Amino acid sequence: MRYLLNLFIILVLFAIPATGQNKNTARKLFNEGRYAEAKPMFEKLLKSNPKNSEYSYWYAVCCYETGDSVEIKPLLEFAASRNVVNAYRYLGDYHYDRNEYPAAVDWYSEFIDETNSDSLRQVYQKKYTAVSKLNRMVMNCEKICFVDSFVVDKKDFLSAYRMGSEGGYITTNARFFDDEGLPGYLNCSERGLDIYFSDFDEDNDSLMKLYHNSKIADEWGRATMLKGFDTKGNDNYPFMLSDGVTLYFASDGEGSIGGYDLFVTRLDIETGRFLRPDHLAMPFNSVANDYMLAINEVANLGWFATDRNQPEGLVCVYVFIPSPDKECYDTDDFGKLFSYAQISSIAATQTDGEALRKARQQLTILHYEQNAGTRKGDFLFVVDDRLDYKSLSDFKSEKARALFVEWQKKEAQLRQDVTLLEQKRDEYSSANAGMKNSMRNTILTLERKIESEQQELERMEYEVRRLEHDAVYNK
Repeated sequence: MRYLLNLFIILVLFAIPATGQNKNTARKLFNEGRYAEAKPMFEKLLKSNPKNSEYSYWYAVCCYETGDSVEIKPLLEFAASRNVVNAYRYLGDYHYDRNEYPAAVDWYSEFIDETNSDSLRQVYQKKYTAVSKLNRMVMNCEKICFVDSFVVDKKDFLSAYRMGSEGGYITTNARFFDDEGLPGYLNCSERGLDIYFSDFDEDNDSLMKLYHNSKIADEWGRATMLKGFDTKGNDNYPFMLSDGVTLYFASDGEGSIGGYDLFVTRLDIETGRFLRPDHLAMPFNSVANDYMLAINEVANLGWFATDRNQPEGLVCVYVFIPSPDKECYDTDDFGKLFSYAQISSIAATQTDGEALRKARQQLTILHYEQNAGTRKGDFLFVVDDRLDYKSLSDFKSEKARALFVEWQKKEAQLRQDVTLLEQKRDEYSSANAGMKNSMRNTILTLERKIESEQQELERMEYEVRRLEHDAVYNK
């Protein structure tokens, strides 16, 4: 018995230094940023002492830094409850990664107040400021009705802007100035007398800035860089409303929450200078790139592009109904607001049936008028930013040409159906209750048919572009 007791004491005496040695080795690896090596050591230490707040913190951080799927939130919260100050910042990061901005703001604030590290305080003060802004923007998300969306190749994103001729048009500098080497984008007024475009800064050729030029007696004057504001970054994708005062553009400079953001500025006519730009609210902006906002005021439709939630090389162009009232959503539910801010569901924004109906009607007219000519056989088909086709002989791919001819036939049928639908809707609006009941099914059937035709035309149009693109560029 005495022998067994002595053996137990010896084992305990040896175990204590071994535990301390493992802790020191793991801590050293942790401090060197070698989290993958330290993680199994801290896991063993935590299993041996699950109520140790430091072990909880160290193991949770190792899992976080290595991307381990272990649920680290309870571990960090336990460490934070025992005043492990660095757990506060990781809880902030944890919630930020999940777009839970209110919780991230609170934890970052706790860390800034409690940390003794001046360098980390400066880092997390910047994070706190950025996340606080994101939080405010989500909470003040504008109530916007989205009509449709189109996922397209980034290099050809302008093909999704079926805006009609009202308010001018948007294009690339390369196309407008007939110089393939020119970067940037351009907006030309409806009368063709004014252009706003991007070009390199006069004093810093590493930055893009916005310029204006006017045509007098069929001659362009000297382009001048816009004055009145300096974003300290690249400015691009300009669009001037028909009032000649309100200018939308995108910038990755001051005020941006990620990549390019959308801004609006206004011209002070008396001074000729533009006012300090206002940052557009969510859902127009996000932590991704958001750019090229354009509006057809006659049709009351707007477009903008974003690469949020899109794979490399693709962007989504949203079509929306402009709202002059700047109404915000009436809810404090952050999850719902974030969903609206990210445009997670177009259908969820379509709460005004009549406004949506009119918008879809206008979009259909614009979408197919752009490709339809006034004379039989004439058309304008945009393959990409460099190729505009006006006759069947322009096609290099026989398959693309044949499919385009089929597309034209289906497009003509669609326009007939749209015209018939407009006629039926007009008749319905003035009909009595009995007639409305009999007309309702006819209208619903036509709407479903048109929706199906639109989807088929979009599929065919994409395939025509793909076939022709391959024929031209992959010879």
